[in-house]
Amino acid sequence: MVIAVVAAALVGALIVVGMKAAKLGEELEQAELKLEAVQGERRVLIGKIEAMQEAERKMIGQLDSADQEIAHYREQLDLRPESKRKTYRILALGMKATGKTSLTLKWANPLTDLTSIAGTKIERYERSVSRVQAAKDVTEHVFEVHDWGGEHIVDAVQELITEEVHGLLLVVDLGGKDAKQVDRERVTAQLQEFQPQALRYFFVPKMMASCKTVVLFINKSDLIPGMPAQVEEQARHLYQPLIDSLAKYANQIDVKVFVGSANYGHATHFLFSHFVEKILPKNAYDNQLQQRMKADLGTTMTSTSTSTTAPFSFAAPPVPPVDAEPSAPSFGHKPHPQNASRNPLSTVPLVSKSNGTLPVAVKANGIAKHLA
Repeated sequence: MVIAVVAAALVGALIVVGMKAAKLGEELEQAELKLEAVQGERRVLIGKIEAMQEAERKMIGQLDSADQEIAHYREQLDLRPESKRKTYRILALGMKATGKTSLTLKWANPLTDLTSIAGTKIERYERSVSRVQAAKDVTEHVFEVHDWGGEHIVDAVQELITEEVHGLLLVVDLGGKDAKQVDRERVTAQLQEFQPQALRYFFVPKMMASCKTVVLFINKSDLIPGMPAQVEEQARHLYQPLIDSLAKYANQIDVKVFVGSANYGHATHFLFSHFVEKILPKNAYDNQLQQRMKADLGTTMTSTSTSTTAPFSFAAPPVPPVDAEPSAPSFGHKPHPQNASRNPLSTVPLVSKSNGTLPVAVKANGIAKHLA
């Protein structure tokens, strides 16, 4: 009986132990599954960490490369020549609608639409002429053209007196806007505008000290029919009084006369090649400018050698005696002798020594404004 009770107790204990073992086995399997899941997550995290570490190493490498590039560029910047800019001022004058703006703006920007040009008091155009590199610097040489409106000539004269001008461009024409033939009355008006009594205010000491050349450009040559040499001869004949007046200064400053057409591009490249030749120092020429100048001046020499009267000559007009009175055109009025009695180089009325102002009015050619 006792044995049976003990056996039953043992069987019960084994059953309990078996049930607990089965439960522990299930829990162990679940724990193993969880462990495997956690290990899987750990492996994923380790992979991400390794990827991040690799990205960090690459980023550090890129930063090192960037630092090296920065250091290299800094060295290059230290070795790079300093950039400089030198400006040469050209003053363009003429009556309204003579083609000054067409002439200067077309040169400054060849793509300009000339049909959209409107008259203004003054416009400034720039064109880079050359870039010359030296050991420690690069100098850009720029022509700055000041285009004064025809009704503001007195203001332009003041600029001649107060500012440094390297070139003077006087533009006259053979006919007004939309002209089909030579307008002699307009030619006479322009001769009156630039009569000797008015020219003396242009050739003041400050201008003579800085200006390298004075150019008279007779525009709208297309209004004269005929061969280029004949056109040149007729245009010069119409403006011979002005040419003679300018020639009186040829022993003090370079004076040139060109005949051409701004709208059609006749002689315009010769005109600005002349400005480059006379204004720009020889050490300011780069290779491109040298080739262009060689081509332009070579063409000029060829045209001069094949024609008794060069169509767009660089030659200055003959210098008449200083005391000779310029002859008036056959269609105009001869200037009164007393108006030409004053020495054209005298500048006494222009500057007041007491206060440095410019109180005297320019009465020649009908200008009654003060040089303020």
